[in-house]
Amino acid sequence: MEAFVLTVKTGSFATSSISLNTSPQMVAKYIAFLENHLGLKLLNRTTRSQMLTEFGKQYYDRCLVILGEVKKTKTLAQQFSEEPKGRIRISAPVSFGRFTLIPLISHFMQSYPQINVDVQLSDRYVDLVKEEFDIAFRVGELNDSGLIARKLSPYQPIFAAAPSYLAEHGIPSTPDDLKDHQCLIYQYVNINGNDNIWPFTINGKLVQIPITGAFKSNDASVLAVAAVEGLGIAMLSEFMLADLIKQKKLLPILQGYLPPAKKMHLLYTADAQRLPKLSLFIDFVLSSDF
Repeated sequence: MEAFVLTVKTGSFATSSISLNTSPQMVAKYIAFLENHLGLKLLNRTTRSQMLTEFGKQYYDRCLVILGEVKKTKTLAQQFSEEPKGRIRISAPVSFGRFTLIPLISHFMQSYPQINVDVQLSDRYVDLVKEEFDIAFRVGELNDSGLIARKLSPYQPIFAAAPSYLAEHGIPSTPDDLKDHQCLIYQYVNINGNDNIWPFTINGKLVQIPITGAFKSNDASVLAVAAVEGLGIAMLSEFMLADLIKQKKLLPILQGYLPPAKKMHLLYTADAQRLPKLSLFIDFVLSSDF
């Protein structure tokens, strides 16, 4: 049945044989065996193409249901396994992934060595279902329907610069002072974002103020390094700069004007918690202090 369904989906014995880790000839034999067993043709084959018979169309639909149930029974078996195993595919923003998520995953994998983790870091919007991710970390407002969203610690942007930069250029006391400073500009993946605008809280209101700077990057970690090197003032996440501030490599500034923290969520599908590997990871994240 798997050989038949894959052949219909891919349109060829050769392509379906790759997924089944066998030869195209063996795939053809599987389907021929199935047709002999049923006593009816499933495919009308020519040298160039193959088409489902009328019976084949109805049988294909039933195979999808049956194979889906088989997959569920395999999942059920895994749920009762003594040790959770398998792959978890995760999407996360770049800076959060590098500075917070990877250390967290390291601890998780030490506790559950049979679980493999595939982390894809990107600041672009990721479609959890279409791109086949099990888990996604999302900063900002949510517009995903049909997904479970669990609140995490908010994403707080802060402003910081190297002591050497501040000694040379002075410490800005208000956001308006930034017109006389070099600001390290993050180039958004989202084309609707404005690279040269920074948000500030002034008198309880969110105010957008234009900034300028000679250095840009689409990688937040590069901007952190540039700030340490004294190239200008950075606006980056608190969790990203915390260690650099503790080490006195950067000094926080404009702390009375910080923009509101952005919401951060852990996203997954409604059936994710049925899988032990995902349920464990979700609980591990929610119980961690980061």
